[in-house]
Amino acid sequence: MYEKLLLYSLPPSKKNWDKIPIELHLRIGFSNVASDIDNAVKPFIDILQKRYNFNDKYIFRLVIEKEIVTKGKEFIEYTIKKLEDA
Repeated sequence: MYEKLLLYSLPPSKKNWDKIPIELHLRIGFSNVASDIDNAVKPFIDILQKRYNFNDKYIFRLVIEKEIVTKGKEFIEYTIKKLEDA
C-alpha cells in the first residue's frame, strides 16, 4: 500500500536515468530522534528505481541528511542528478 501510494505521488521525469551514474540526495524528517536513518533509505530508493527506471547500482554518490521534526510533519525530499565527476 505504501509503495503504491508513493509511486503515484512521485512526479514524472523527462530524464532517462537508465545506465547513467547518479548522485542521489535524500533529506529525511523523522519525528523520533531514535529513528535509524538507514531504515528509510533502502525502501525509498527501491521505489525511486521503479518510478524513474534506473538501477541502484548506478548510484555512485548518496548524500543523506536526517532532520528531527514534530510528529505529523515527517517527510522525505530527494534530488536525483547525473554524477558530474563520473
